[in-house]
Amino acid sequence: MDDRVVYFISSNHERSSIAEGWASRLYIPNTIFKSAGWADARKSTLTLEAMKEINIDITDIHPSIIDWHDLQQADLIVLIQDEETDERINLEPSISQKVITWNVINPEKRAADPVTRWVLFQEICDDIALRIRDLEQHLSAHAV
Repeated sequence: MDDRVVYFISSNHERSSIAEGWASRLYIPNTIFKSAGWADARKSTLTLEAMKEINIDITDIHPSIIDWHDLQQADLIVLIQDEETDERINLEPSISQKVITWNVINPEKRAADPVTRWVLFQEICDDIALRIRDLEQHLSAHAV
């Protein structure tokens, strides 16, 4: 039986890395979670610290740059964008039926001061955790 592939994609990899970190805690047989983005992967120390605060170490998650062939082969694509601040990510219409979009704030673009940014990173970790829980129910109901 082939593995089902779920991609989390965001512009700067931080939110997709958080999603992959949370998803790595799930046990859904025959499902692989990957994160990717449009630019070179980067994770701020705030991303790493916010996830460590909840005992999830994402330092070994290395998001890739989007590969259109991989997205065409994916079973589900979770597009993570801040609809107010991020540049719109347009995907090919041929894969639109397997894309879901999460509107998750981008702390890097929402706050300049470090304290506010830290709070926003903590908030998006919680936000993404709840979305992963909902995704788990969906994926388990449609298990391969």
